[in-house]
Amino acid sequence: IMREGFCFQAGAGGISLAFVSFLHERMRQAGIKARLVTGGISDFMVKMLEAGDADYLIDAQDFDLSGVKSIGAHKSHVPVSIYHLYDNHSKGNFMCFLDTVVLGATEVDVDFNANVATHSDGLLLHGIGGWQNCMFTKCTILAMPSFRNRVPVIREEVTTVCAPGELVDVVVTERGLAINPRREDLIEATRGSDLPIRDIRKIKEEVEEICGGAPAKPKLGEKVVAVIEWVDGTVLDSVYQVL
Repeated sequence: IMREGFCFQAGAGGISLAFVSFLHERMRQAGIKARLVTGGISDFMVKMLEAGDADYLIDAQDFDLSGVKSIGAHKSHVPVSIYHLYDNHSKGNFMCFLDTVVLGATEVDVDFNANVATHSDGLLLHGIGGWQNCMFTKCTILAMPSFRNRVPVIREEVTTVCAPGELVDVVVTERGLAINPRREDLIEATRGSDLPIRDIRKIKEEVEEICGGAPAKPKLGEKVVAVIEWVDGTVLDSVYQVL
């Protein structure tokens, strides 16, 4: 993934933002430059541009004031509309150009389906934003803790399906990383490496043992409070009222 001229995006979660800082350090050590970086622009990305380690920042949203100030200071920091960046119906959207994206999630299941709209208690968290659109990159990585507040986030089935498993390529936790079996190319490319690659079910079992078991399923009523649509309008799932 990290090679000369690669293009990437990082999401808004703390882990995703930290990834940019660590990635930049590795890039400088290897003498590698990125062609373009996009997403929510942060100070980490601005520093990458200012150091000459990224050719362009493509900016549809900013996560801090460093990103805002940088637009006026650097010609290579290019503002675009959110529709230009993500719109599935636009021939100019950037997602198909990206080599990789690192995002967060509230849950993922053993089939790599992912949830970003609710927690395991079934309560609606927030809107999805451009998270689904990012699934069209060449390699989608979900970076997440293996549990939050003693609640495992790797489930047998996610509480709410926000992205189908065939589009999630890698799940990274502090207890190892799991590669989607569909990505035989990634499995082959990492064979023999020192990466802590594990079966996603093994990570799930270890975390459940630590946390005292899988979380109980929420008690739900029949009232639908939100509908989860895919980028083309297909209904993926519904969020029901928690009793």
